[in-house]
Amino acid sequence: MIIRFLGNWSSNIIKSKRNISFIVDDKIVFDFGPHTIESLLDLNIDPCNIEKVLITHMHLDHYSGISELLWYRSIHKAEKRLVIFGPKGIKRNTELLMRVLRTPKPWYKEQIDTNTTYIEDRGADSIEVFHGKHLVPDNGYRLNYKGKTIFYSGDTAYSKDIVRGARDADYLIHEMTYTDEDEKFARYWKHSTYSTVMKVFEESGAKKLVPVHLSDKSNLLALRLSKERKDIVYPENNIKL
Repeated sequence: MIIRFLGNWSSNIIKSKRNISFIVDDKIVFDFGPHTIESLLDLNIDPCNIEKVLITHMHLDHYSGISELLWYRSIHKAEKRLVIFGPKGIKRNTELLMRVLRTPKPWYKEQIDTNTTYIEDRGADSIEVFHGKHLVPDNGYRLNYKGKTIFYSGDTAYSKDIVRGARDADYLIHEMTYTDEDEKFARYWKHSTYSTVMKVFEESGAKKLVPVHLSDKSNLLALRLSKERKDIVYPENNIKL
């Protein structure tokens, strides 16, 4: 199993960064924000070969790029069926997004009704869903695949369900938007701080931690931690399990 990061940043985007997204074995994508498709193409990954997209929640930086993927699939005549996982309402919201963007009718039919399956608020096969605590419904995903387990939190404040989902995972990929000094903002926006993330890491028993959804301050912290500790990985290079 190989994890490749397509982006590692929060919604407070800056030059040279892209929003959090990563892909497993070039076919299972977690979150799909703006410009995610460009990251795929930059890495020479064919978007038409993607089999599953797991959307944690429907905020712009995690979800809005889905229409770009669906357009691409029609333009390039994708043959593989796509499965989109997400919170309840993701099919309806994707329909609305495609209509607002004036998607040509044949493409709309292909990507909403014919070539795409939508699975809402539940898992399937090797995927389990656990719920975070965010401003909108957030699905954390546990992927059991090729004898390894990864867990991705999406955006969330501390959640016991997220701890359960990450139990004994090989990699816990957890948002760390804020440092502890900005804890009041984390509480307001229902995000995690360094201390929150470390609490989940410790309680879950996960083997390694990858802090994501970074901002200026938390990015510097994540870089420092990855140099100081072997069990913390900066979300930039490929991870081979």
